[in-house]
Amino acid sequence: MNAIATASALTLPIFLRAGKLDTKRDLKGRFRVFAVFGEEEKKNAWAALFDVEDPRSKFPQNKGKVLDIYQALEVARHDIQYLDWRARQDVLTIMHLHEKVVEVLNPLAREYKSIGTLKKELAGLQDELAQAHRQVHISEARVTTALDKLAYMEELVNDRLLQDRSTAEVAQTSSSPSTSANSLVIEKRRQPRKSLNVSGPVQSYHPHLKNFWYPVAFSNDLKDDTMIPIECFEEPWVIFRGKDGKPGCVQNTCAHRACPLHLGSVNEGRIQCPYHGWEYTTDGKCEKMPSTQQLNVKIKSVPCFEREGMIWIWPGNDPPTATLPSLLPPSGFEIHAEIVMELPIEHGLLLDNLLDLAHAPFTHTSTFAKGWSVPRFVWFIPLKLKAIVIQKG
Repeated sequence: MNAIATASALTLPIFLRAGKLDTKRDLKGRFRVFAVFGEEEKKNAWAALFDVEDPRSKFPQNKGKVLDIYQALEVARHDIQYLDWRARQDVLTIMHLHEKVVEVLNPLAREYKSIGTLKKELAGLQDELAQAHRQVHISEARVTTALDKLAYMEELVNDRLLQDRSTAEVAQTSSSPSTSANSLVIEKRRQPRKSLNVSGPVQSYHPHLKNFWYPVAFSNDLKDDTMIPIECFEEPWVIFRGKDGKPGCVQNTCAHRACPLHLGSVNEGRIQCPYHGWEYTTDGKCEKMPSTQQLNVKIKSVPCFEREGMIWIWPGNDPPTATLPSLLPPSGFEIHAEIVMELPIEHGLLLDNLLDLAHAPFTHTSTFAKGWSVPRFVWFIPLKLKAIVIQKG
């Protein structure tokens, strides 16, 4: 790739610098540029955005301490402050690398460098840019995880505040038995109305709802060296294949620094964290801890196995059942496509759309209905019920 093509691919901004040219007149009376001496650049208008002190030195050390709910919320707030600083540093690094690329591609500088030298410098800068962009994605995922934790901590604090307020009201009422009913009504009117709390995670699901097998991915999408991040009941998980080729499902958070594991890689049947290289098996056991003493560390995992072209998980606490519903098509039917989509709609509307087969030859011509002829009539063939088993109590 030549220098001009590289500049076009990176879409770099051009920085105009005020400078003085040192020129000399040649024998024919023409001027040739021998050097460019740049004047001291003015302070960038963006400097204030990145001039933020590293907040880690101001955080109290709580390692090994048991924290109450308010202290834990403060720790979560400190995490947000650090991640904000980290994100600023990542963006600043990318900006500096872009400026270096612009300097390398400067036409005046190219006259005194060979093509091989330019290619080598550009290749090195491209590698640094790629690493910086990967770090940005890691920081972005860590910010998302930290915000989820902060929302959860806020919900716990709100619950504790409501509990403390209710306890205080009960104590006040019991200490004043002679208070009339009218005074109680007046006191309730004076209290401010509770505002609607729309922050934090969704309401918790019924625990029995988790005690089922759920299909979460297609087998064809899960290769030996790939990972599939999923969310199940508002919890992050990641699926990958172990040394034996069987799928496993573990929490998508490293036990070390809470880095999302799906941003890493699969190494010899173990998922490797991109932050410090910790590696976990399909049952959640950490088998490798580079640069530190090996400890007995394990992250949460759920039962996971493969059947009929699907990956299934059991997110509940009860022992998983041995039976699974069959998803194989009946005899004479053909699977035309395996598609995964996230649709923010009510599930009943989606089922109604799937039952409407007449729209497929007109709407889905670029996917599974490609080449389908328009049917004259669409009807449903119900499957015959083979047996009914009744157990008497």
